[in-house]
Amino acid sequence: MTRPSEVKPREGDLPAALYKDWQVGAEFPELRFTITPDVIDEYMSVVSATPEAYVIDGRRAAPPNVVAVYLMAVMYRKYPPQQGGIMIGNTFTFYHPIWADEDTEVIGTGKLEDKYEKKGRKYICYSVEFARADGQKLTRILHTSAFPE
Repeated sequence: MTRPSEVKPREGDLPAALYKDWQVGAEFPELRFTITPDVIDEYMSVVSATPEAYVIDGRRAAPPNVVAVYLMAVMYRKYPPQQGGIMIGNTFTFYHPIWADEDTEVIGTGKLEDKYEKKGRKYICYSVEFARADGQKLTRILHTSAFPE
């Protein structure tokens, strides 16, 4: 079982990546972790999910956004966190369920899609794809944040 806190750097652990450091097109190193039934149950309890709402063909699945708690850990491997970031939005694309009754080895990869300034704020947009170790795509998330620098 891999909890997000085990793979996600904290602010102050490393020197923070500043806006000037972000390079459009830069790829993030892959992050491997395992989502277990315990992680899924814990996530469902935190978000007050109803297990009956996540049944596909009689088989219990995880909420498809369970990987969201690993999103920033993928990006932070290349660009360590800085204080003051504001999450602007996420767009999810779901491909395949994560089954709630088995361990799922997941590989997260991504890249910086864009960076721009608007009305005095600096924005970064990056994407992260999550796939099973066998290559089956699970989820893609496009994320936008604003930073103070």
